[in-house]
Amino acid sequence: MIHNSRTRGLGRPPKLRWECACSDPPILLARYDAGGKVQIKIRDRYYMASGCVHATCPRCGAHHVLDLRPAPADADGNPTSPPLPSHGGWW
Repeated sequence: MIHNSRTRGLGRPPKLRWECACSDPPILLARYDAGGKVQIKIRDRYYMASGCVHATCPRCGAHHVLDLRPAPADADGNPTSPPLPSHGGWW
């Protein structure tokens, strides 16, 4: 049995995967968390971004948009529903 002695996350929510479903298994475009921070790995480097991120799938060439900007508040000051990743198109 394999045992991992490191504790991952320490109470932090897990990072979500932003994927292109053009193949099986899906192509990983980036990872992001609920706070809106996006982690993109390109070759041997990691890039951190936030807000609205555009990516092109290296396999099928589809353009994807991940918009994690805070949702505008309604008239009462309550935030509307959180944004969801877009799986195609530039806008």
